[in-house]
Amino acid sequence: MTARRTFDGYPLGLMSVSPSRSTSQPACRRLAALSWIALSLVFCGFVARATAIDAHVIATDLDDESLTDRPISEVAIEGLSRVTEQEVRNNLRIAAGQPFEAQAIRDDVATLYRLGHFDAVTADAELLPDGTVRVRYLVVEQPIVRDIQVVGNKVASDQELRAIIGLYPGGPRDDFLLERAVEKIKSLYRGKGNYMVEVEVDETRLLDTGILIFRIVEGPRVRIREIVFSGSDRFDANQLGAQIKTKPWVFIFSTGNLDEQVLIDDVAALDKFYKERGFIDVRVDKRVEVSENGKEAKVVFVIHEGRQYRMRSVSVESADGLARDKPRVMRAEQVLGLMVIRPGDFFTQDKVDASTKAVVEAYQSMGYIDARADPTWIRIGEEPEVDMIVTVRESVPVVAGLVRIQGNYITKDNVVRRRIRIQPGRPLDGHELELSKLRLEGSQLFNSATVTPQVADEANPTVRDLLVEVKERNTGSLNFGVGMGSDSGFFGQISLAQQNFDIADTPQTYDEFVSGRAFRGAGQNFSIAISPGVDVSNYAISFGEPSIFDSDYGFGSSVFYRNRVYQAFVEERIATTFAVSRTFGDMWTGSARMSLQSVTLTDFASNTPMAVYEDRGPAFINSVGLSFSRTNFDNPMRPSRGSRFEADVSYFGGMGGPYQFPLVAGQYTTFLPLAEDFFGRKSVLKLTTSAGYIFQDNAPVSEKFYLGGRSLRGFQFRSVSPLSPLAIGTDPPTPATEIITTTDGTPTGLPNGQPIGGNFRFFAGAQYEVPIFDKFVAGVLFCDSGTVTDSLTLNPYRVSVGMGIRLFIPQLGPAPLAFDLAIPLVKYETDQTEVFSFTAELPF
Repeated sequence: MTARRTFDGYPLGLMSVSPSRSTSQPACRRLAALSWIALSLVFCGFVARATAIDAHVIATDLDDESLTDRPISEVAIEGLSRVTEQEVRNNLRIAAGQPFEAQAIRDDVATLYRLGHFDAVTADAELLPDGTVRVRYLVVEQPIVRDIQVVGNKVASDQELRAIIGLYPGGPRDDFLLERAVEKIKSLYRGKGNYMVEVEVDETRLLDTGILIFRIVEGPRVRIREIVFSGSDRFDANQLGAQIKTKPWVFIFSTGNLDEQVLIDDVAALDKFYKERGFIDVRVDKRVEVSENGKEAKVVFVIHEGRQYRMRSVSVESADGLARDKPRVMRAEQVLGLMVIRPGDFFTQDKVDASTKAVVEAYQSMGYIDARADPTWIRIGEEPEVDMIVTVRESVPVVAGLVRIQGNYITKDNVVRRRIRIQPGRPLDGHELELSKLRLEGSQLFNSATVTPQVADEANPTVRDLLVEVKERNTGSLNFGVGMGSDSGFFGQISLAQQNFDIADTPQTYDEFVSGRAFRGAGQNFSIAISPGVDVSNYAISFGEPSIFDSDYGFGSSVFYRNRVYQAFVEERIATTFAVSRTFGDMWTGSARMSLQSVTLTDFASNTPMAVYEDRGPAFINSVGLSFSRTNFDNPMRPSRGSRFEADVSYFGGMGGPYQFPLVAGQYTTFLPLAEDFFGRKSVLKLTTSAGYIFQDNAPVSEKFYLGGRSLRGFQFRSVSPLSPLAIGTDPPTPATEIITTTDGTPTGLPNGQPIGGNFRFFAGAQYEVPIFDKFVAGVLFCDSGTVTDSLTLNPYRVSVGMGIRLFIPQLGPAPLAFDLAIPLVKYETDQTEVFSFTAELPF
């Protein structure tokens, strides 16, 4: 007899009996009947037990409708070892006492996954006998990264790689950070030229030992030797090459590295370039051909240009459903007249943008600041033509409301407001919004500024408040540096400057003064400069208030001392100046000034001109003057368009002194952009003309006119000037030299002596600047000409031509380092030439 298995005490089968030969058939029937009875009892017992257990079954299906809205009596978290239970509960939405919601539990599972602590997160629910639900979260924690190692790296150091991996020993494994680390390592290597780098993670070692190993196969360094534009017929390689960031290898200037993401961006840039020029059907792709040794590559951009489309017609319609020829403010003919693009023109994006911008600016200048002009185009038939429809949204005219200012934690409100010429209650000029932004940024007080109309109030929809947001910059500076120039020699410099000075903001404590929290916020200018040098030494203090009582009037004053070593003497000058100025709009400025100076000439050489010796002083030189200027440069620091006109009238000696004479001077400078490459770098022609005249021959040599050096390249500093025939080397003074004669013996009338200045000065020059490398290096070609005489004549006249280099380095200040070579074409035998001239200032 063999015993069978049981379930909770209930037999799953009867004993198996082998009948003997002596067993009778009736006995067998009785035994079978007993078996069926026993089996029935077992089945009934099993059903009863199953029914009793059903009340405790675990419902793993969270969507079981029988659980919905039942109260949660318990939230259990199982599987925690390293992570604290409180950290998990802080990220759960559900809690005991809340109704059961399956979606909330699923959201909790997703949240726990995002923590990065767990390799697996599951949840189930259990219906308890009392009708409540027990929710259980089962988590499997991520393994701990015990150590991080990199192998196979030679080009990149371990320190470089560890800095970008993002994981750390002792922290949990994070698959997202792991994948990102692999991509960062590849990006690092591709930046170094290893385009074919491979990076793998040793998963086996990580699971078995917790050691994270990055295996790197660096591959050879691939350099781009050639870039080819296949299929480009309308544009040459230089034009297309300017659109992409991928560059071939050039010693020092370009690494020639391959980067797949950069290549993708280049394809998009070329596609945009063509479509903006009317090639609507253009297709662009790329392929990389790597050499057999894996060290050189050829990048081929495959271009199918298609046809260049022209504009067939341009029409205007209103966005409010009015007829196309009946806008409320401007008729269709007026709108079309403002557009740059015309029927028959190529469909280029720059002309479309310029056209819509002109229309919008016209509306905004009339107070329709929400006006829009949206162009859409339709391809017509089989011909390469498009029709453009400009949808004009005129909106409604609005007036300016309140002007609120944010971000000026130091600068006073009135300093910001006086640069915003929008008056509350007046029509809101949309063009003035942009001008206000430019004034704020041009003040050099803010890194950025925005002027944004706010949403109109429903009760008064025609009034729009303005929000002005500024980001203040560090306007104070303490600079140390050295400088040198062919005119000024070698000098050092220490300067303290504050462009947002406030003379009334005196410090309350010593800490306020030391920390720089005092004397700031009123938009005034203050500077102290100490500049000792070999040939020139300058010491100056200056103060300026650009807007007195928030008016258009300004005030400025300065005190300075200058010691200048010339070839035959030394000049010492102590001066103070006072000026009152007034602005007229954004371009015109007028000023009245007074200057008081004490000039002394010392340390005479044997060849010092007698005229210099006679004006040795100390001399009290005073002057009053009026000046006007008009400036409309597009960029005050590095203009490429615009002009500046200056006129000055001064009278010396009005307050006494040995010298009385009037002086007039003027200068006109204009910048003309002649070309622009695809990087936006402009080739600019600069034209300058200046003149000055002293009406009475009573001026000392220190106030007369000179040219030469940087003011007339190709000639020595201050050498273009009338020369003195007498020197002080003997007593009585004798002629410095004989009168110069020409080769045939004809006197020229020019004495061969030292310059003593002239009463008339004239200069005319042209300079053409061309970008060479990025925006930092430019080359110049120039022609300078001019003269200085005692009368209103251009004879003798000098002319020079040359070339030079400009280095624009922001860290060294806005002025470039300038180096020029010049050759005089028209000169005289008495002239002293100077082929090389330069100026450079270098901060420490």
